[in-house]
Amino acid sequence: MEEQRIEATMNILNKAMLLAAVVSFGTSAAISDINGGPNSIDEDYGRTLPFYGDEVRDLGIKLPKPIGISVFTHSQEDKMGLDNFTLQGDPNIGEDMPDGVSGTVNTTNLLALRADMWVLPFLNLHAMIGKATTSSNITLGMNDFDGTVTRDHINGLGTTSDIIGVGAVLAAGYGNWFGTVDTTYVATSVNGVGANLNALVITPMVGYMLPNDFRIMAGAQYQSYDRYIRGNIDGHEFSVRQHNDSWSTMVGVSKEFDDNWEASLMYQKGRTRNGATLILGKRF
Repeated sequence: MEEQRIEATMNILNKAMLLAAVVSFGTSAAISDINGGPNSIDEDYGRTLPFYGDEVRDLGIKLPKPIGISVFTHSQEDKMGLDNFTLQGDPNIGEDMPDGVSGTVNTTNLLALRADMWVLPFLNLHAMIGKATTSSNITLGMNDFDGTVTRDHINGLGTTSDIIGVGAVLAAGYGNWFGTVDTTYVATSVNGVGANLNALVITPMVGYMLPNDFRIMAGAQYQSYDRYIRGNIDGHEFSVRQHNDSWSTMVGVSKEFDDNWEASLMYQKGRTRNGATLILGKRF
């Protein structure tokens, strides 16, 4: 009976643990290139967006084109701890799988489309939709009858997810310096598994404009996950807590090209997270 319960639990968790990866994405496509001087001339005089844009242009500040469309790809690896297991019909699962010994290493790749709009000179609103694939290596720690803990390793499990997100960027600049804070809410629905995972992603960045429309950026990213993943698989309700470090550092470069095209490359590094983002977009 004990072996059957453990086998059934592992069967559920093999799928449930795939939910532990939530992708983030770089914000360089929304970074404002606010800079200029009293003699600068802006071809966007008279446009409706952003509101109060002409008043800002009268101060000699050049604003970015108000509408942007971008395609980006993001790859991220996360190391996450797993604990507080519950499984419908098995009140002893928490004793069978003790805290502090289970975890996952998730590698997620995302391809997404993002649209953004500067509604005010300092405020950008954006939305994105995409598809993610995740591969997970899972370690499950289980108590043996003699009191020791056995670790089972399950590698190469994969799933696909639908990703949507909405957010806003606050931006400011002085001379060649600029700063942004991007706040995005991301919802993830894992295909074939009755569970969802949501995240709040906050990315503060500072940057500097170089000659030839190059920009360099540095900052950090905060990813706050829903602490409990809940769902239903084959009629069994489950719950598991996942946790990792929230903050990682970020650096990036961006380049503007002719006809308002732009490309950006971002890299993030943390104690439990590594990631890179490539963005190609056009502004109108």
